[in-house]
Amino acid sequence: MSGTSIAAPSRTNKFAHGSGKYAVIAVALIASWEGLKLVGWHDRIDPPGINTVCYGHIEGVKVGDRYTAGQCKNMLLNDLPRYDEMVRKCIRVPMSDGTHAALLSFTFNVGGGALCKSSVARKINAGELKSGCDALMLYTRANGKFVKGLENRRRDERRLCLS
Repeated sequence: MSGTSIAAPSRTNKFAHGSGKYAVIAVALIASWEGLKLVGWHDRIDPPGINTVCYGHIEGVKVGDRYTAGQCKNMLLNDLPRYDEMVRKCIRVPMSDGTHAALLSFTFNVGGGALCKSSVARKINAGELKSGCDALMLYTRANGKFVKGLENRRRDERRLCLS
């Protein structure tokens, strides 16, 4: 993983402490790849673009909104259960903590619909874990263009998926 690190989740967050080891791993992975931005901004990487703040929070964000690092951490912890539900809906086989954390990071980045329709989910559900984890490397484009940062993120997710 690269970049930003995040402190351990607070004991009051049910997701981080009630979901298992995978949740703690996913929080660290996602925070490192999303990066921390305390001021809302318009992300144009995926037209028509979307307002974003903190560790990739997108709901109700206005350009210029300001948050503390603690508020951003709480937003991430509050956003993740929705994405975790998507992973659990799409992946119908038992997963290791590493696989679950990797797929949660992937889903947070691309969305639940993309996971459910992906070769990643299809292969993992068919019992082909290695092929499914390898398929993460197919998702390295934004706006039709290769993005080195996405390749690096997928490499981290793949490694974790296989653990």
